[in-house]
Amino acid sequence: MMLSESHIYLMFSFSISLVGSVLVMPILLLFAQRNQLYDIPNKRSSHVLLVPRIGGIVFFTAFTVYVTYANNDFDPWLLYFMLFGATFLFVVGLYDDLRSVKPILKLLSQMLALLGMVYFYHDAIERFRLHTIFEFISADLFNVLVFCFFLVLINAVNLMDGIDGLAALVSINFFSVMAIIFFRSNHHHFSILSLVIIGSLMAFLFFNFSRKFKIFMGDCGSLFMGFLMCCFALQLMASSCCDPAMEQLSGNQLTYVFAALFSLPIFDIFRVIFLRMANGKPIFQADRNHLHHFISDKMGKSHVFTAVLLCAVHLSLIILALLAM
Repeated sequence: MMLSESHIYLMFSFSISLVGSVLVMPILLLFAQRNQLYDIPNKRSSHVLLVPRIGGIVFFTAFTVYVTYANNDFDPWLLYFMLFGATFLFVVGLYDDLRSVKPILKLLSQMLALLGMVYFYHDAIERFRLHTIFEFISADLFNVLVFCFFLVLINAVNLMDGIDGLAALVSINFFSVMAIIFFRSNHHHFSILSLVIIGSLMAFLFFNFSRKFKIFMGDCGSLFMGFLMCCFALQLMASSCCDPAMEQLSGNQLTYVFAALFSLPIFDIFRVIFLRMANGKPIFQADRNHLHHFISDKMGKSHVFTAVLLCAVHLSLIILALLAM
């Protein structure tokens, strides 16, 4: 079967992102080494060596290069809000990786980044509400709930970056689904952006799993990735409500897909909050009670095993949700 021009362009975009990210990563490692930009191990750390935590730079670079090149394919206001939010959270996360940012300031920065996206997709959120089990909720309250949910999601993705590979593998699962759905519905610019992000994530994984050339994505990567997931979810809401090519994802079916896509990070963060409350500890007090810590610490499994296991569970739930459509 002959490949179409769109298929070739998708493969080319993925390949350029993958190869470009692989070439950029050693430069980041060298820069971190020369400037002593390391994550210092503490009692919560899952590592004992000095490791750079600026790997998220490759995600942001790949994203910025593509949306700048393909800016005419995106709504101008969407591009503005998406670029602003992504850049703002990336910078806040990078500063936190290099110095330190107070949790309350980090939370406020996430709220500011999300405000523009929720405002831009206000009508899409309302149409989504009217075609789902959430129609009994008032429009204003539902907007607040969506905003709060995405705020929790950004932090949940950030907290999943506690062992090698986990946050990246979960992100690959998410953007793989986005690439397929948006390609089938002829939203090729979002499909290409998904593959560009996947390419940078795969390049990062090669170094993240390496012993000699290890690097972490850091908050600059995990906050950026969580925010981008929110952007894609909002676009999927908008497309499913008004695009005939996405009729199979209308209403409650999309709710089930979202539930599967976000199941692992959301379940993990609420599980940890429940455990902290049950033990009389502050809910924002860091600990090692996450699912990945339980598997790696209590069961004695390696980071690679733990990450792949949780990724497989996450992927299984996604496949079940898609098959149920």
